[in-house]
Amino acid sequence: MNLLYHGELIMQVYGIIKVNVKGVGMKFYTVSGREISFYGAGINENIDKFFGILLKSWIKRDEDYDFNNDPAHNQCTVTAMVVQDYFGGEILGLKMPGGGMHYLNMINGKKFDLTSDQFTSHGIELDYSETIIIPRPELGTEGTAPERYMKLKVNVEGHLAAK
Repeated sequence: MNLLYHGELIMQVYGIIKVNVKGVGMKFYTVSGREISFYGAGINENIDKFFGILLKSWIKRDEDYDFNNDPAHNQCTVTAMVVQDYFGGEILGLKMPGGGMHYLNMINGKKFDLTSDQFTSHGIELDYSETIIIPRPELGTEGTAPERYMKLKVNVEGHLAAK
């Protein structure tokens, strides 16, 4: 990513990403202009930057939601896998009320949920104290997950190569 320097303010407008690095860290915005963040933001600058790449790389999965306002929707499985590819660590699962599992990452002992906005933007707070380790071979083998994982990985690689 090429950054434009203006005094102390570093600003980049990169598609749906507006990065402002000054004091509090980075801020990101959806295509609709809504500020978006993730659980663990501000802990690791490289992961913060990677979140910006994910915003450019996610692909709309379902037709019944506003992707421009909620790009993290239904992206947890493939995102956790791609994040692990680049940063290592473990994939964690969090049992959701009403069934199902939500996936996130633990890297160097810290939890990062790069798709948490799909919940927090709707007022749903997650309890990350109840996570369990999910072995990679058990993840991403059902339905369209293998294809979506490959598409996301190729998109991320393309954005990283364009830096």
